[in-house]
Amino acid sequence: MSSPPVSVVTGANSGIGRATAVHLASIGHTVFGTVRSTAKAAKLEAMAEAAGVTVALVELDVADDDSVRAGFDEILRTAGRVDNLVNNAGVGGNAVVEECPPAMFAEVMNVNLNGAVRCQQAVLPQMRERGSGAIVNVSSVVGRLAALAQAPYTASKWALEGMSEQLAQELAPFGIRVAIIE
Repeated sequence: MSSPPVSVVTGANSGIGRATAVHLASIGHTVFGTVRSTAKAAKLEAMAEAAGVTVALVELDVADDDSVRAGFDEILRTAGRVDNLVNNAGVGGNAVVEECPPAMFAEVMNVNLNGAVRCQQAVLPQMRERGSGAIVNVSSVVGRLAALAQAPYTASKWALEGMSEQLAQELAPFGIRVAIIE
């Protein structure tokens, strides 16, 4: 019997990330949920316990190169591989273009786009070596349609979707799938 799939869910401490991590664990995946602070993960731990599953917590801030490197080093040391990466970590960014400081665009892009890129780069060498894997980038409907007063968030999700389509083309020959969820 083969070992269960190893899945990493970023931003597993709330909402979609928390539900995804618990669901994947409930269908037999070995799940690593990344959170910025394990001290604040009580709700995730309670939800996993209520479901009778385990989600291993890894402190990781997708906005920081060193944090991503250390977090994925820990995951790869523990599990040996990552079969599925769910890039869910993200932040909002509400502002109209005329009044939004460029620094806010940069901050939202650093999490919503660059964070996904950092995590993908951390897992791709071993996925490519095995010739398998899946990357799911959690976007939003605003990755297709603009939303009033959400300029930084909208821009980041359009960028995430464009990068995801590019990545899918790059990785198809290696047996790695890339999907977008809006």
